[in-house]
Amino acid sequence: MNDRLVHFFLRGGGRFFPWVRRRFTPVGQTALAGLLASAVWGVDTNQSMAYQGFTFLASLLLLAWACARLRPPKVKLSRRLPRFATAGETIRYGIAVENTGGRPLQGLIVREELADPRPSYEAFHAAEDPPDARFVWLDRFLGYSRWRRLVEIKTAGTEESAVPDLAPGGEAVVDAGLKPRVRGRLSLEAAVVAEPEPLGLARGLTARVMPESILVLPKRYPVPRLALEGSRRYQPGGVALAASVGESQEFVGLRDYRPGDPPRRIHWRSWAKTGRPIIKENQDEYFVRHALALDTFGAPGEVFEEAVSVAASFACSTLTQDSLLDLLFVGGEAFCVTAGRGQGGADRLLEVLATVNPCSGSSFDRLAASVLRRREQLSGCILVLLALDDERRALVRRLRASGLPVTALVVRPRGAREEREPGVLSVEGGKIAEGLAALR
Repeated sequence: MNDRLVHFFLRGGGRFFPWVRRRFTPVGQTALAGLLASAVWGVDTNQSMAYQGFTFLASLLLLAWACARLRPPKVKLSRRLPRFATAGETIRYGIAVENTGGRPLQGLIVREELADPRPSYEAFHAAEDPPDARFVWLDRFLGYSRWRRLVEIKTAGTEESAVPDLAPGGEAVVDAGLKPRVRGRLSLEAAVVAEPEPLGLARGLTARVMPESILVLPKRYPVPRLALEGSRRYQPGGVALAASVGESQEFVGLRDYRPGDPPRRIHWRSWAKTGRPIIKENQDEYFVRHALALDTFGAPGEVFEEAVSVAASFACSTLTQDSLLDLLFVGGEAFCVTAGRGQGGADRLLEVLATVNPCSGSSFDRLAASVLRRREQLSGCILVLLALDDERRALVRRLRASGLPVTALVVRPRGAREEREPGVLSVEGGKIAEGLAALR
């Protein structure tokens, strides 16, 4: 079927069904389904009496609709959002509801309104059918699995939260829940308060536009505590890197000035006492530094998202108080984000991983060069790969040949054949937790 026609019908359905769920109660939705059924069965009034049911249900629904439209609830809303959420986990937060009208409000329901998740035609046409679709041939014809995957990227599971009865001027804080499906920035456009009309079929709606967003961090898996080998390495960069833990640029003693000594090391009080320039001697910085390299040279989809989750899991489990962890990946350029020892904690790395995207128009050599350039300062390296080709094998071998301890794993698609490389762990999409449990 033509992609443009499929997109037109799916986009229309993606607007109609949420509209029905918002405007009608479950009883009203049942009545609406009965209305449609009686319209089909009662076409021939000489053969069926279903047209009477159609007339009755149509009258009820029109009356309920009119009542709901005439008396929308008057309320004031405000959210109390947390700073972060995690993909696949429900977050709880409060929504304050205040009755600003002159009548009591009963049976209210509040629900979040997200940004329109329907993809454009260009995005729908460019997307590929998911390989795990149940009926691949049907999906290629109708495109529903493609559509559903694109919608899920921008949406989240929301709850309808009941509001206690509110007298005029009354206020209540409602416990709301939100379950993001994927990492990234989730946009909340408005909060909607619905009040059922006396018949209990339709709802009067009041929407309050409150644009906010929340950063959804990647899903994490339990990772065994890795006994990463490797000794402390010299880390140039001054006290800012050494912070206040372990071996840092600590004061050792004083000595006479030598040509070439930086002026910032002059001990001014000693110069004032002795009449000649005196230099402070400091101990060099030696401490543990690991690299976490994420392979971004792949197509968007389940495998890439699982690789990001694996990297996030290592970021949370590997970083310690007295070590540094460099997150290396390639986007529009090669990035290195450092955490630990006064440079920020694991939260900083998770924030970066929440928005990382696949890299196109470049080669894996850029990531390999970024890792190899830093190997003299590293105590160990963790590689999260999307494939196991010659380039990636060469990187693993070069790092190990230089004496650097390497923990390498590759994330492969579901059902894909496992490619073996000595010392490289292969984990299958959908079974990541089981694969990571094999790490030692």
